[in-house]
Amino acid sequence: MRLGLISVVIIFLLNVYPAYSQVNINFDAPDTVCVGGTVNITNLTTGGTTYYWSFCSGNTINNPVGLNIGNPGNLLDIPTYITLLKQNNDCFSFISCQGVGVVRCYHGSSFANIPANSVNLGNFGGLIDFSEEGIQIKQDNGKWYGFVNSNTTIIRLNFGTSLSNTPTATNLNISPAFNMAHGLAIVKDNANWVGLVTCSLGNKLVRLNFGTSLTNAPVLTDFGNIAGFNSPGPICLVHVNNLWYAFMTGGPTNLSRVDFGTSLLNTPTGVNLGNPGGFNSTVGLSLLNDCNVTSGYWVNYINPGQLGQLSFPNGITGNVTGTILGDIGNLAQPHSFSELFRQNDTLFAYITNRFDGTLTRLMFPPCNNASVPSSNQYNPPSYSYNSPGTYNIQLTVDEGLPTQTGFCKLIVVTPGNAINLGPDRSICQGTTTVLDAGAGYGSYIWSTGATTQSITVNTGGKYWVSAANGTCPGSDTVNIGLYPQNQTKLKPDTSICQGQRYILNPGSGFKSLVWSTGETTSTITVDHGGQYWVHTVDNNNCTGADTVTIGFKPAINVKLIHDTAICSNITIILHATVQGATYLWQDGSRDSLFTVTDPGVYWVRVSRDSCAVLDTSVVHDCSSSVFFPNAFTPNGDGLNDSFRPLGPPLSQFTLTIFNRWGQEVFTTNDQEEGWDGTSRGKPCPAGEYSYIATFRFYENGTGGKIHGNFMLIR
Repeated sequence: MRLGLISVVIIFLLNVYPAYSQVNINFDAPDTVCVGGTVNITNLTTGGTTYYWSFCSGNTINNPVGLNIGNPGNLLDIPTYITLLKQNNDCFSFISCQGVGVVRCYHGSSFANIPANSVNLGNFGGLIDFSEEGIQIKQDNGKWYGFVNSNTTIIRLNFGTSLSNTPTATNLNISPAFNMAHGLAIVKDNANWVGLVTCSLGNKLVRLNFGTSLTNAPVLTDFGNIAGFNSPGPICLVHVNNLWYAFMTGGPTNLSRVDFGTSLLNTPTGVNLGNPGGFNSTVGLSLLNDCNVTSGYWVNYINPGQLGQLSFPNGITGNVTGTILGDIGNLAQPHSFSELFRQNDTLFAYITNRFDGTLTRLMFPPCNNASVPSSNQYNPPSYSYNSPGTYNIQLTVDEGLPTQTGFCKLIVVTPGNAINLGPDRSICQGTTTVLDAGAGYGSYIWSTGATTQSITVNTGGKYWVSAANGTCPGSDTVNIGLYPQNQTKLKPDTSICQGQRYILNPGSGFKSLVWSTGETTSTITVDHGGQYWVHTVDNNNCTGADTVTIGFKPAINVKLIHDTAICSNITIILHATVQGATYLWQDGSRDSLFTVTDPGVYWVRVSRDSCAVLDTSVVHDCSSSVFFPNAFTPNGDGLNDSFRPLGPPLSQFTLTIFNRWGQEVFTTNDQEEGWDGTSRGKPCPAGEYSYIATFRFYENGTGGKIHGNFMLIR
């Protein structure tokens, strides 16, 4: 394409497998299989020598991965068209460049490689006038022949037996049939070699019939503007259901199709398909019929460029829809595609970028969902797919040889029944969990032998279920662990005596606790009888509980005289009598009564039903002194209820009591009255108080004064 003359060109690419008579390729494979189901293939091919099977090959239904590989050897100058070829294990690309002629790039053993070296083959002594466009290279009878459009003619290149050779060039002198020859496609249709050329200035389609040899001078047929062209560009041939179709742009935003029927030598009909969606200065378009599914890609000649995807939901002659995928591979005014080339499990294509003189490589990588990805056996091994989807089963026979051919079938992998028993988990000892395979299946079988939708388990182990509903069974497995039992244990039932405190402890290692008392502490202390329980949760979230009954033994009611005085010739009887009790006094005696004849401190230990209480009495000498107690308890029990002096009769007696701040709270002149712990009719608070007492003894008339502190106990 001459810059400035035509703003948009389109290229359609073809992956055609020549039907050589010596190879008859075919195989049997299932159309549908379940995920995990076995795929068995029977090879029916005859005449081949090598076989390569791909069960998860690259698929044009999926989006490609793009990479701009730059300018190989810095030789590309206005790259226009590109074609890919493989000779034995060597991979080559040939690029027509309007700035230098033809450039050959060597990719080594794979088109995934960036070219190891590049050679400028030049313009062959001026035969190519730097307006070169379409380029095709084919092998015929053991020799390689190339064809390059050059404005009003075609140049044939003879490489001999190797693509590594420097070719010789011949002008086929096509003029005047051509007018700016642009797109070029050459294929073998049965025994004949046929080419198609679009002329962008002439707005026409021309057929070249080489007959049975590419060395023949072609016979030209000018079909004119057969499909509403407006500057047609690159052309692509595709063979679908034994019918031939050619696609090309009918203008910068239109797509055209030409139908040839069963032979490219027929007189065709054409149609302008309009804009399928997304066409904008469209230049390159690749169309591939792979496994009976037609899909395609195109590029818009802008900077940065755009890659789009075509789909044919109703077949090759139905509606075409386009979707823009964006700039994949740093496209810069992308012009044309190479053939879409399948190498082992991967599809490759190269795009020329005229703006910066670079190449973009597109790859359709294989999937990894087949248990056996590929095989080179005549009859491949059995295998399976691990995910649902549509996959290609691709067979290539005699790869790299002149007899190379390929055959593809689609296989649809349907999902198995989506059974999900949930994640592996553990249960607490003594509890259960329900395993549910889900509703809607015709039959169930569990590892336990059960045939129900769900089972309840209470022990650890591995459990599986298989459920069938139609052709694809489903299954799932779950591991159930077993946590140790929650070790919540209170002490055995017991009884406590009144006044005794008892600690309840359920054990250790709990995450949370709650008691019947409402407390959440690790232990509780009780001082009365009743039934107590605790609920616990351990670190495995296992629950536990225990209950204990605490009996209560009532108080042993011992009421000795606590503080008294004894005068001469008087005895005091201390009573400690309690029904059913035993006694131990300070002197070792074991009676319920004790006779006091002398001042002193006397105590008794009273025991009953494993409970014991100790009481003490202080007896003072009343004949020689006055005694004031150091505490009293005005609680109405008849014991020590008032604060007063003990001792012999007194005269001229006064008693005054003060609180801690020195305020007077009580005064009396009556030795027998005593203070009841109130002031102005209201109870005084517990605490320390002080007193002052003055008196005279009746017996001898002597007097005295006493002061001190005491405690008011409530």
